[in-house]
Amino acid sequence: MKCKIISVTHKPSDWEKNALEFYSKQLPRNFNLAFAEVKPNASKSLSPDAILKAESIEILKHINNQSYVILWDRKGKSISSKSFAELLQSTINQAQDLIFVIGGAFGSSEAIFNRSDIVLSASEFTFPHRLFKVLLVEQIFRATAINRNHPYHK
Repeated sequence: MKCKIISVTHKPSDWEKNALEFYSKQLPRNFNLAFAEVKPNASKSLSPDAILKAESIEILKHINNQSYVILWDRKGKSISSKSFAELLQSTINQAQDLIFVIGGAFGSSEAIFNRSDIVLSASEFTFPHRLFKVLLVEQIFRATAINRNHPYHK
C-alpha cells in the first residue's frame, strides 16, 4: 500500500526525523509511507484566505484522483484507534492509495475539504504540526498492529 502524508510545515527537524523514522521502520514492509512538505506562506501582506488558497494549490499538486484522502482538522469527526485501524484496512482492501493532509496555521481551504473523502479530528486539543505528524505516524503503526493482532495495542 502507498501512503503519503502531506503537511504544511517546514523541513523536519532532527527530533522529528528521528521519531518519524522510528515509527516508519516498524510499519509492515508492504506499507510504503512517503512525506510531502508544503512550505507555509508566512507573508504578512497576505490575508488568511489568500494563504489558504496558496497552500491548497500546493497541497493539491500532491494528490492524484484515485487516492483516498483523509484531512485532519479540528472540525472533523473524532475517531478511536480501533476505528482508525478499520478505516485503514478498508482502504487497503480496496487497493486504494491513501493520502493524509495536515493543514497549516489557518487550517485548510474549502478546496481541500471538498477533495477529501473524510475529515477526521484526533482530539479537541490543538497540536503543533510537527508533533501531530509524529502522532499520526504512530497511529498508522498502531492501526497496522491492531489489524495484524500484534500486541502493541493492548
